[in-house]
Amino acid sequence: MSNLTQNLVNPNTQPLVIGDFSIRQDENGRYCLNDLHKASGNDQKHFPAYFLRNQQTKDLISLIESENYDLKKKKKKKQAVNTVKGKGKEQGTYVVKELVYSYAMWISAKFHLTVIRAYDAMVMQWQINDRQSISP
Repeated sequence: MSNLTQNLVNPNTQPLVIGDFSIRQDENGRYCLNDLHKASGNDQKHFPAYFLRNQQTKDLISLIESENYDLKKKKKKKQAVNTVKGKGKEQGTYVVKELVYSYAMWISAKFHLTVIRAYDAMVMQWQINDRQSISP
């Protein structure tokens, strides 16, 4: 299993695991599309760059980022997509959760369902661990 980059925004976050792959996150909690691509079977036709060039994907990114716009500072609070180049193991394209679902749908219904179930399992594990950390 590959390693998960610690999410510094929420250090209690459980890793998103799909099959034998642990999906890395950047410091803002975005998930690595490159890891998802490997988990989906690493088919060349599903390369993340092809997904990001799709007009429907571009429209979704614009909508997500418009909702994250800070009117007072006139800038984006958080980018929906962040590409890290040339930083060894950190490099990759990182996206928000909604784009993870969209990417999985773009690949296949089966992979989409796998991602939904993996994300649900991760959230449930986080909730269980959170409850255990509460002391009377």
